[in-house]
Amino acid sequence: MTVTASDRATEIIDALAPLLAHQRRSWAARCQAHGLSMTGFQVMALLEMNGVLPMTRLAAEIGVALPNATGIVGRLEERGIVERTRDAGDRRLVLVGLTDAGRRLIGEMEAVRRARMTRLIATLDAVQQERLLQTVHDLRIAATHLQDQPDISVEHSPA
Repeated sequence: MTVTASDRATEIIDALAPLLAHQRRSWAARCQAHGLSMTGFQVMALLEMNGVLPMTRLAAEIGVALPNATGIVGRLEERGIVERTRDAGDRRLVLVGLTDAGRRLIGEMEAVRRARMTRLIATLDAVQQERLLQTVHDLRIAATHLQDQPDISVEHSPA
């Protein structure tokens, strides 16, 4: 029986699933420990990647209505993690950016994640580490090729 690329992709995804689930649980616990919702952290990550964003774009990026985004940003702003400013050229435009405290918080959370990943990778021998590094490089190249293609959305039925 010949294994197709789709079959192999499914096999790889299934093999990664427990690791990814553990990462999600760990990340959710770290967010909770810092008083952040996952959506709040998503906002922080978007601002870290993109810099200051208009509130309307931020709402679109996290997939919520503008009033919901306003509430999420307001809670983050109360904690000193983000700040809202008005665009100098168009005072109607509300911009959102990370504060120094927000950048520090991301740095702290990232340091914990990196330390855990370092410990995990250190359990592999040199050959396994080299193979993993090459695979990660290949995966990044593939991701770069796919980044301009639209995501395929999977409809979820209510549980």
